[in-house]
Parts: sequence; structure tokens; C-alpha cells
Amino acid sequence: MRRLALVNAGELVTCSGGGDPPGLDAIEDGALLAVGGRVAWVGTTKEFRRKGIKVDAVADAHGRLVTPGFVDPHTHLAFAGSREDELERKARGETYSSILRSGGGILRTTRETRRASLRSIAAQSGDRLGQLVRNGVTTVEVKTGYGGDLAGEVKLLRAIRLLGRGGGIDVEATFMGLHATPAGFSAAEYLRYVLGKVLPAISAMQDKPRFSDCFCERGVFTAAECSKYLQASRKAGLALKVHADEFSDSGGASLAAEMGCVSADHLGKSDAEGLREMGKRNVTAVLLPMTSSYSGIGFADAKGIAAAGCTLALGTDLSPNSWVESPQLVMGLACTALRMTPAEALLAFTAGAAKALRRDDVGNLRVGSKADFVIHSLPNHRFLPYRVGGRYVEAVFKEGRRLALNEAS
Repeated sequence: MRRLALVNAGELVTCSGGGDPPGLDAIEDGALLAVGGRVAWVGTTKEFRRKGIKVDAVADAHGRLVTPGFVDPHTHLAFAGSREDELERKARGETYSSILRSGGGILRTTRETRRASLRSIAAQSGDRLGQLVRNGVTTVEVKTGYGGDLAGEVKLLRAIRLLGRGGGIDVEATFMGLHATPAGFSAAEYLRYVLGKVLPAISAMQDKPRFSDCFCERGVFTAAECSKYLQASRKAGLALKVHADEFSDSGGASLAAEMGCVSADHLGKSDAEGLREMGKRNVTAVLLPMTSSYSGIGFADAKGIAAAGCTLALGTDLSPNSWVESPQLVMGLACTALRMTPAEALLAFTAGAAKALRRDDVGNLRVGSKADFVIHSLPNHRFLPYRVGGRYVEAVFKEGRRLALNEAS
């Protein structure tokens, strides 16, 4: 089996649960050995050299920061078209909800995605995926939701599968059956259509998605409607997620706890009791601060959510509404607006994000985990949210192999 040695990491952050700051397990002058794409040993470069292990390749960090590959647990990157004009409309005073009611937002992207070919969607989405990889992402979740009917949702799942085969990283697919109500339906009618036709077909696919998600929000889908959908999804063998309380307290956090969801995402308006119930049921809280910024709404209370017992994760929420491709930028906003520490932000984009996908083999550099790591042209983890806006990813490794980063794209 192929052996790769990483040496001379000024700071090797393994995100393995211990150390100071808590959880980071940072090693000065760090090194690791990857065998067959998995981490086989972690320590210092001096210790590694004493072992005299023969390897097939060496990655020299030259004193730079090394972290686990970022895990992006919440994206909508599979779509066609764009909505750049809606940013201007929001700047002039329109809200996300009013744009949606006028036929824009999700409904607009659904129309454009349904018109696009599978090849076109895969090509556009592949470009976005490539940007995430260049910014250090080695595992990503991608949702459907812009299909609007069975044929559209199947097309999106096929596009996501193509991304998984050609993108060079792990791609986790999520079926988002309740995203917005298409024209010609009421919310109740669309729910019946999804439960009667779409969900059964999706769950019968040979390569069906792992997760099922829905948008629990006032004026979109109620907690009662989402509850029916999630119950049916669970019976179909899908793990559960929910977009919860983004614009109002819609009961999403309580629903996530009641249904035993893997994660609840957004949580900008969740009530304290719902968050406490999430903490008791081990529901991961995925926070998306760039989306709050783009939509002009309040930020989630990261410290209060953590105090309620929830593991925190961060995601880009890359979508036509918030076209964000940089985990580092999200971490910067998490530190300035959510008052997370740099260590907390990094853990939320690695180990915490992996938990939101029920993965323990990524988001850390423990022995046995995938050898997914990033060499940053930065001296330590505190620079990740501090120096933003440039290209600070030096190299990305997936299962011990360096990925080609096409900087021209």
C-alpha cells in the first residue's frame, strides 16, 4: 500500500478532541504517516525521522499550518442559472420572503434548473465544487430541492452523483423534497405529491441519497407538514435533516429533536427549549452566518446554542441566494458576528461538520481516519479567520493523494 509522509508542519491540527485550545490537538513541528489513504501515525517530525520509515512520497509543509480537510455540511450547489439581481433587490429593501412570494428566489432557480440539461447542471455545479476544493474542502454535502417534480429531482440526484464520481472528494447527497411550493400547488397539495410519488421513487433508487431535508419556516412549510414528510422519509430509510427557524420561530428546533434529526440548520430564531431538546437528543446545530448576512436577518446565537448542549457545525450554504465558496470567509464571519473563537470555528468546519453528516472518518486526523488534509500558507490556526480574501491554500490531499488545483478556473 502507498505510504505518504507529511512532515515539518509548523502547527498540525488534528481536531481529535483534546489539547489546548480544547478539541484541536495541535502539534508543533507535526508529522503524520498515511498508509493506503488512511492515517497510520501522528506525532512530531523529529519522532517520525527517528522511526526511519520508508515512504513512497513526502509532503513537506515547510513550517506552515496543516488542518484536516474542511467538511462542508450544507450546500445547494447543484443548480442552474444565477440570481445576482436579487442581491440588489435586497439592498433596495425587498426581503428574501417577499422575493420568494413574487416568484423569485427558490422558485426562479427551480424554473431555470428544470429547463437545463443534466450535462449543463453538472458542468455548472462542477465549477462550484472545484472552487470549494481549491479552498480546502474534501467532503461536501449537496442537496436537491430545485427540481420541483420527480423528473427534476431525479435529474439533480444524477448530477450530484456525477460530481461525486468526478470531483475527487466525498460528496454526500441529500434529497430536499420540501424546499418551496411550485406554481400550481398549495403547500398541502405539494406535500401529498411528494409523499405519494417523489419520495417513494427516490428511496427506491439503487444509489439513493443518505439524507432527507425540508424547509420548516413560516410561509413555506409548517412544522406539522414537515413532521409528516420526515416520518415518511425515516420509514423510507433516509436519515433526517431540517432547515429550522431561519426567519422565525417555526418550531423547527423542537421538530428536529422530536424526530431525532442528524442536524438542524440555520437556527437564527429558535426558542431556548427547542435548542435544549436538540442538545439532549444529540442533534448537531449547523450555523450558516453568510446566509444570514446575504438575507439581511439576525445571526444565530452560537454561544447559547453551544450552552444548550449542541455540537456546532459551520457550512457555506453555497446556493444562488448566498453564493459563498470559502470556508475561511465563513469562519471569519463566525468569529466577528457569532463571537466564536478561531478554534471553535475551525472545529465547526471539521469535526463538528463531520458529525452533521454522521461521519467520524473525516474532519479529523486520528489514526484510522481518511488522510484528508490541507497545507495552508499561514503560520497557525488563528490566521484562518483573521487573514481572509486571498489564496491561502497551498495543497489539498484526499486520502493521502494530492489533488490537482486548477488555479485558472
